[in-house]
Amino acid sequence: MSMNGMYYIKFAGSAGEGIGTLTFKDGLIYGFDEGGGIYDGTYAQMPDDPSMVSIKVSVKMPAGQPSVVGGINQPFDWTLPVETEMPINSASGDLRVRTQLGHTVHATYQRMRSLPLAA
Repeated sequence: MSMNGMYYIKFAGSAGEGIGTLTFKDGLIYGFDEGGGIYDGTYAQMPDDPSMVSIKVSVKMPAGQPSVVGGINQPFDWTLPVETEMPINSASGDLRVRTQLGHTVHATYQRMRSLPLAA
């Protein structure tokens, strides 16, 4: 599986849009967005479709920052689990991201670079 790399993402929900980054490395995902969201999660090849990976990410939202998902704004840090599927070896594409709040976020991704080799 050659998902390892850095990706640029754009996303839009019912209450706005944003941009961010995701880094895929050996089954782990991490990143951030312009609204202060912090992403930590995992990805794994789907057993029923080996050309796809299943992605599960926890998005930690900062206090006072409205979310693109329904415009939710909490007075404390909060976490929103999200899930999607993505083709392996795809340089760019569209994603439908499901949230535990029942809202869907539309996202696009663009692979920006591979990860550097260890020295």
